Amino acid sequence: MSASNIALIIHFLGLLLWIGGAATCSWIAASLVSSGDTKALSSVRSGLLAIVMPGILLATLGGLGRLIPNWSAHYAHAPWMHIKLTIGLVLAGMHGLLVNRVRKASTGTPVPAGMFVGIGVTYVLLGLVAASLAILRPGE
Repeated sequence: MSASNIALIIHFLGLLLWIGGAATCSWIAASLVSSGDTKALSSVRSGLLAIVMPGILLATLGGLGRLIPNWSAHYAHAPWMHIKLTIGLVLAGMHGLLVNRVRKASTGTPVPAGMFVGIGVTYVLLGLVAASLAILRPGE
């Protein structure tokens, strides 16, 4: 198995933990906020830090393992890759927002459940767009 394939596997594993974990935690947080169970929200925050954060790191390291060796040959002039990288940055920023809002909600600060639902849906939609770009590679 080549280093490129190992990097791809690491990237996919990281993405599953990141996108899947963040969306799941968002929807669980929405349910807990709606029911008023603020104590359980600290467990959601722990999940975000224990599962989603390592997912972000694995996805980033695996992605860089594929990107850097092939940058000038394949990706430097591929608009889809620049869009995909931008989506990754937006999703990473959303992780910070999600952790912050879950922390606030766990301390009793009112956070609308709809915000958590929206974050979860946004994670899934942007993840699908990024995956579609990587698969279809428009413009090549």
